[in-house]
Amino acid sequence: MDNSNVVKNLSFGKFTFRKYERINKKKEIDAVITNGKKFFEHGLLVYILKTNRNYSRIAILVSSKVEKSAVIRNKFKRRIREIFRLNKHKIKFPVDIVVIATKLSVKQKYDFLEKSFIKILDKNRLLNQ
Repeated sequence: MDNSNVVKNLSFGKFTFRKYERINKKKEIDAVITNGKKFFEHGLLVYILKTNRNYSRIAILVSSKVEKSAVIRNKFKRRIREIFRLNKHKIKFPVDIVVIATKLSVKQKYDFLEKSFIKILDKNRLLNQ
Protein backbone atom coordinates (compact mmCIF):
# COMPACT_ATOMS: atom_id res chain seq x y z
CA MET A 1 0.00 0.00 0.00
CA ASP A 2 1.26 3.44 -0.90
CA ASN A 3 1.91 5.86 2.01
CA SER A 4 0.10 8.68 0.20
CA ASN A 5 -3.13 6.65 0.31
CA VAL A 6 -2.80 6.12 4.06
CA VAL A 7 -2.31 9.85 4.67
CA LYS A 8 -5.21 10.65 2.35
CA ASN A 9 -7.54 8.26 4.20
CA LEU A 10 -6.53 9.61 7.62
CA SER A 11 -7.07 13.23 6.60
CA PHE A 12 -10.66 12.49 5.59
CA GLY A 13 -11.47 10.57 8.78
CA LYS A 14 -13.61 13.36 10.21
CA PHE A 15 -16.00 13.15 7.25
CA THR A 16 -17.05 9.57 7.90
CA PHE A 17 -20.27 8.54 9.57
CA ARG A 18 -19.50 5.90 12.19
CA LYS A 19 -21.92 3.48 13.77
CA TYR A 20 -21.33 4.95 17.24
CA GLU A 21 -22.55 8.34 15.97
CA ARG A 22 -26.11 7.03 15.71
CA ILE A 23 -28.63 7.08 18.52
CA ASN A 24 -30.38 3.72 18.30
CA LYS A 25 -32.02 3.15 21.66
CA LYS A 26 -35.52 4.44 22.29
CA LYS A 27 -34.59 5.48 25.85
CA GLU A 28 -31.79 7.70 24.55
CA ILE A 29 -34.02 9.26 21.88
CA ASP A 30 -36.73 9.92 24.48
CA ALA A 31 -34.14 11.49 26.80
CA VAL A 32 -33.07 13.92 24.08
CA ILE A 33 -36.69 14.81 23.29
CA THR A 34 -37.69 15.35 26.94
CA ASN A 35 -34.51 17.04 28.22
CA GLY A 36 -33.20 18.73 25.07
CA LYS A 37 -33.99 22.07 23.49
CA LYS A 38 -36.54 22.13 20.69
CA PHE A 39 -35.92 24.06 17.46
CA PHE A 40 -38.16 24.47 14.43
CA GLU A 41 -36.82 26.03 11.23
CA HIS A 42 -38.67 25.88 7.89
CA GLY A 43 -40.39 22.60 8.68
CA LEU A 44 -37.32 20.95 10.22
CA LEU A 45 -37.94 19.89 13.84
CA VAL A 46 -34.72 19.31 15.81
CA TYR A 47 -34.06 18.47 19.45
CA ILE A 48 -30.55 19.11 20.79
CA LEU A 49 -29.06 17.93 24.09
CA LYS A 50 -25.48 18.57 25.22
CA THR A 51 -23.64 15.44 26.40
CA ASN A 52 -20.43 14.39 28.11
CA ARG A 53 -19.22 12.21 25.23
CA ASN A 54 -16.28 13.04 22.97
CA TYR A 55 -18.44 12.96 19.84
CA SER A 56 -21.87 14.05 18.59
CA ARG A 57 -24.65 11.62 17.71
CA ILE A 58 -27.82 11.85 15.63
CA ALA A 59 -31.16 10.10 15.28
CA ILE A 60 -33.56 10.71 12.39
CA LEU A 61 -37.24 9.89 12.82
CA VAL A 62 -39.64 9.76 9.88
CA SER A 63 -43.11 8.41 10.48
CA SER A 64 -45.10 6.68 7.76
CA LYS A 65 -47.93 9.04 8.73
CA VAL A 66 -45.79 11.93 7.53
CA GLU A 67 -44.94 10.29 4.21
CA LYS A 68 -46.37 7.03 2.89
CA SER A 69 -43.58 6.38 0.40
CA ALA A 70 -40.62 4.51 1.91
CA VAL A 71 -38.43 5.81 -0.90
CA ILE A 72 -39.04 9.43 0.12
CA ARG A 73 -38.66 8.64 3.84
CA ASN A 74 -35.29 6.97 3.21
CA LYS A 75 -34.19 9.79 0.93
CA PHE A 76 -34.90 12.31 3.71
CA LYS A 77 -32.87 10.22 6.17
CA ARG A 78 -29.95 9.96 3.75
CA ARG A 79 -30.00 13.73 3.22
CA ILE A 80 -30.02 14.57 6.94
CA ARG A 81 -27.31 11.98 7.62
CA GLU A 82 -25.15 13.50 4.88
CA ILE A 83 -25.68 17.02 6.23
CA PHE A 84 -24.61 15.83 9.68
CA ARG A 85 -21.60 13.95 8.28
CA LEU A 86 -20.28 16.95 6.39
CA ASN A 87 -20.85 19.47 9.19
CA LYS A 88 -20.16 17.55 12.41
CA HIS A 89 -16.58 18.82 12.58
CA LYS A 90 -17.98 22.38 12.92
CA ILE A 91 -19.90 21.57 16.13
CA LYS A 92 -18.16 22.98 19.24
CA PHE A 93 -19.57 20.69 21.92
CA PRO A 94 -20.62 17.05 21.72
CA VAL A 95 -24.40 16.92 21.41
CA ASP A 96 -27.14 14.41 20.79
CA ILE A 97 -29.42 15.50 17.96
CA VAL A 98 -32.85 14.11 17.12
CA VAL A 99 -34.36 15.22 13.81
CA ILE A 100 -38.08 14.60 13.36
CA ALA A 101 -39.49 14.87 9.86
CA THR A 102 -42.60 16.92 9.15
CA LYS A 103 -44.74 16.89 6.01
CA LEU A 104 -43.06 20.09 4.90
CA SER A 105 -39.46 19.02 5.56
CA VAL A 106 -39.73 15.66 3.78
CA LYS A 107 -40.45 17.44 0.49
CA GLN A 108 -37.55 19.94 0.77
CA LYS A 109 -34.41 19.85 -1.36
CA TYR A 110 -30.97 19.11 0.09
CA ASP A 111 -29.74 22.74 0.01
CA PHE A 112 -32.80 23.99 1.86
CA LEU A 113 -32.49 21.28 4.52
CA GLU A 114 -28.79 22.02 4.97
CA LYS A 115 -29.42 25.76 5.42
CA SER A 116 -32.14 25.05 7.99
CA PHE A 117 -29.97 22.57 9.91
CA ILE A 118 -26.97 24.94 9.96
CA LYS A 119 -29.20 27.82 11.03
CA ILE A 120 -30.53 25.79 13.97
CA LEU A 121 -26.99 24.90 15.09
CA ASP A 122 -25.89 28.51 14.66
CA LYS A 123 -28.84 29.86 16.70
CA ASN A 124 -27.88 27.50 19.49
CA ARG A 125 -24.26 28.76 19.30
CA LEU A 126 -22.93 25.29 18.58
CA LEU A 127 -20.93 26.11 15.47
CA ASN A 128 -17.26 27.07 15.33
CA GLN A 129 -16.78 30.31 13.45
